[in-house]
Amino acid sequence: MKIKFVEIKNFRKLKSVRVDFSEKTTLFVGANNSGKTSAMVALGHFLVDKKRFATNDFTLSNWSEINKIGVNWESDTNPEYVPNVIEWENLLPSLDVWIDAYKNEIHHIRHLVPTLDWTGGLVGVRIQYEPKDILDLYKKYRDAIKASKDVKQAANMNQKTYNLSLWPKDLRDFLEKKLKEQFTIKSYLLDPSKVAVPKNGIAVIQALPAGSDALEIDPFTSLIKIDEIAAQRGLGDQQSHSEDEDTNASRSNKKLSEQMRSYYAKHLDPSEHPSAADLDALEAIELAQKSFDDRLSSSFSEAIGELSSLNYPGVSDPVMKITTKIRPTDGLKHSAAVQYEVSNSNPASSLRLPEEYNGLGYQNLISMVFRLMSFRDGWMRTGKADTQNKQTPTTTIQPLHLVLVEEPEAHLHAQVQQVFIRKAYDVLRKHKNLGDTKTLHTQLIVSTHSSHVAHETEFSSLRYFRRLPVLEANPVPTTAVINLSEVFGVRMKLQNL
Repeated sequence: MKIKFVEIKNFRKLKSVRVDFSEKTTLFVGANNSGKTSAMVALGHFLVDKKRFATNDFTLSNWSEINKIGVNWESDTNPEYVPNVIEWENLLPSLDVWIDAYKNEIHHIRHLVPTLDWTGGLVGVRIQYEPKDILDLYKKYRDAIKASKDVKQAANMNQKTYNLSLWPKDLRDFLEKKLKEQFTIKSYLLDPSKVAVPKNGIAVIQALPAGSDALEIDPFTSLIKIDEIAAQRGLGDQQSHSEDEDTNASRSNKKLSEQMRSYYAKHLDPSEHPSAADLDALEAIELAQKSFDDRLSSSFSEAIGELSSLNYPGVSDPVMKITTKIRPTDGLKHSAAVQYEVSNSNPASSLRLPEEYNGLGYQNLISMVFRLMSFRDGWMRTGKADTQNKQTPTTTIQPLHLVLVEEPEAHLHAQVQQVFIRKAYDVLRKHKNLGDTKTLHTQLIVSTHSSHVAHETEFSSLRYFRRLPVLEANPVPTTAVINLSEVFGVRMKLQNL
């Protein structure tokens, strides 16, 4: 099972594009501002965190049509008028995910199979960002417009003129404030028989049949594990996060020490579901805690004794004690948890530097590789994660792992860029249950500006994002995506041209 391709519609400058996915690694290439980042962001918005959407994620040229809908709503005087979401169909951001599966994998995708006579091949799901309740949006917008007009009318009655525009000026202005309240993600099944071949890099995306019912569950929860590494990783910024700040590991600018602590807590911490192999470590921790408690009690005894001059504690008052709680992860909760040994010829006098003193390139490389390892081990429920999974046996390992990496070349020397792209996929597969197995599939998606990264990738894996010329009929720039394997052949490499 694998993702064959996705089709993105009405998301930023991606008006209508198809992006084919390779079996293993797919590389997004193209000029600056050609749509590579938009494609990566779209995958993140639709598949990872659906709360990221903003009005600027709608294709810019569509706002004139959306505002026309608002004008029609404002002028409507028919008390029986019922707005229909069909008006929005060609304006809403959407992502179509097409999965190629075998018949014997039907137990994974039975909720996506379009017909009872399906015997393998494509199944498709549309994930669409649309109004939660079109009638509620209609009423709330009309109420807001009416309130604005009433205020202006009241001002005119006082014979005072104000040269300002009150909110909302139009439907876009209304949604700038109310988008997350009024819009949500909904998913729909697609018809594989209606898949059409793109024309000149422009996808021909099928329309949903009238009256299509949205799926009641997230279609990919038990099917695809999705992880991402964002382009802005904030390496070298010592003030990027406080040590106690807990953020999303896939998008945050975490330092290496924070990543290590997160990995340790999830996969290695002996205090979580301990096994026989953890008993020595737990005993050592307990002895250390008792020794520290005894020392604290002795050190504070004099100070606590001074409280007696205040007649505390009395006969019925609780007695104050100072104790500690030593957790293994606390040993990694400091700015120097990760260090680099400069000289190890004499371990007693080795020279070390904290992580921020190493070059940004190596920090970036180590950070990315460590995250890939963490993604893989999280998917495979390695270590303590496996023990936790046994406590909830209904949770199964997803058959597909999709990893998104934005601009891995940041701060990296050319040769290191090449090494990373050659080895990244292997890191994601380096597990005893993976390797060459066909039942668990990994797909790596990388966006890059680096020719060195592209040189190390076969043409069959390159997807070229091309800016379309701005026309009078369409003054907003848009993008087409070219699958280079269809242009130059699947066996060629960039350096052979």
